[in-house]
Amino acid sequence: MIMSRLDLHVRFKALGLVFIFIGISLIGYKLTLDIKTVSPIIKHDNLQNKEVVYFGVISRYTPRSIIEGYQPLMDYLSEHTPYRFKLRLSRGYLETVRQLTEGEVDFASLGNYTYIKTRQDHDIKCIAMPINSDGNLKNYDDIIVRTDSPLQSLAELKDKSFAFASRQSFSSWMGIWMLHEAGVVLTSLSKYEHLNYHDLVAEKVLRGDFDAGMVKAVVAEQYHDSGLRVLARSPAIPSVPLVAGAHVDSMEIAAVQKALLDLKSLIENGTVSTAGWDSEVAHGFRAGHDSLYSFPRSILAHLDSINHAN
Repeated sequence: MIMSRLDLHVRFKALGLVFIFIGISLIGYKLTLDIKTVSPIIKHDNLQNKEVVYFGVISRYTPRSIIEGYQPLMDYLSEHTPYRFKLRLSRGYLETVRQLTEGEVDFASLGNYTYIKTRQDHDIKCIAMPINSDGNLKNYDDIIVRTDSPLQSLAELKDKSFAFASRQSFSSWMGIWMLHEAGVVLTSLSKYEHLNYHDLVAEKVLRGDFDAGMVKAVVAEQYHDSGLRVLARSPAIPSVPLVAGAHVDSMEIAAVQKALLDLKSLIENGTVSTAGWDSEVAHGFRAGHDSLYSFPRSILAHLDSINHAN
C-alpha cells in the first residue's frame, strides 16, 4: 500500500513536470509567433480604428468574381489611406447607383452608361480611371462567337440569336450600335436577351445557347482558350470611371485619389503586387475627367435619335 502511494506520488510529480514543460513550450511558441507576426497584428489594430468607407461595384460580374477581383484593391486602399475600405455588393447596376446617390457607398466603380446617366441628375465626380496593360485609358467591347462558328461578319448575324449583358451596361448599347451599323437591327435577330453578367453571356455563347454575344474585351480574352473568338471589336471607349459620391468631402477624395494614382509606380517598383486583382484595375490608375466620356455619350444620343425616328 505504501509502495502504491509512493508510486502514485512519483507519477503525479512526473506528470506535473510534463505539463510545466508543455506550458513553457507553448509560452515560448506564442512569444515567437507574436514576434514574427507583430506587423500584421499592429496593422489589424490600426484598421479597426479607422473610419469605414464603403466601395460599390456595379454587378458587371458575378458576386464571387467581384469579391475576388476587388477585395485586394480594398486592402490596398485601407493600407494607403486613413480609411478602412469595405466592399458593398448589389443585385444590379441600378442598386449600386442608388447606394452611391443615397450615401450608402462613398466610392464606386461604375460603367460608361451608368456614369453618364447618373451624372445627369447627381453631382458625382470621376476621380480616377484604370489604365490597361499599355498604360492608356482605352477600353473595348467584343462581339464573340464560338471558335467553331461559321460566322465571319456582323452582317451574317441576321436571323441569329444574340446575348447582351445588362441593359445598364454600356457594352449592350455598343453592341446594338455595332449591329445597326452593320445593317442588323434587333428585330432581325431570331432572338436576343439581356443577361445579368458579362461572364454569363460568355458561358451561354460557349454552350451554344446563343450564336453570338457582346462582352467586355477583358472577358473575351479570359474565354479565348475555352472556345470563344472575337467576331468584331468595338471602337475604343474610355475605361470604367471610379467615382465619388456628392456627400464625400474633398479631403477624403484627395486621399483616395492620391492612393489610386500612386498605385502604378508602386507596381512598377515591385512594392505592390496586383496578381489576382480584377484585370481592369491591376495596372493602376490615371486621373479621370468627365470630358473623356464624350464618345460614349454620342453613341447613346445616336441610338436615342434612331429610336425616336422609329
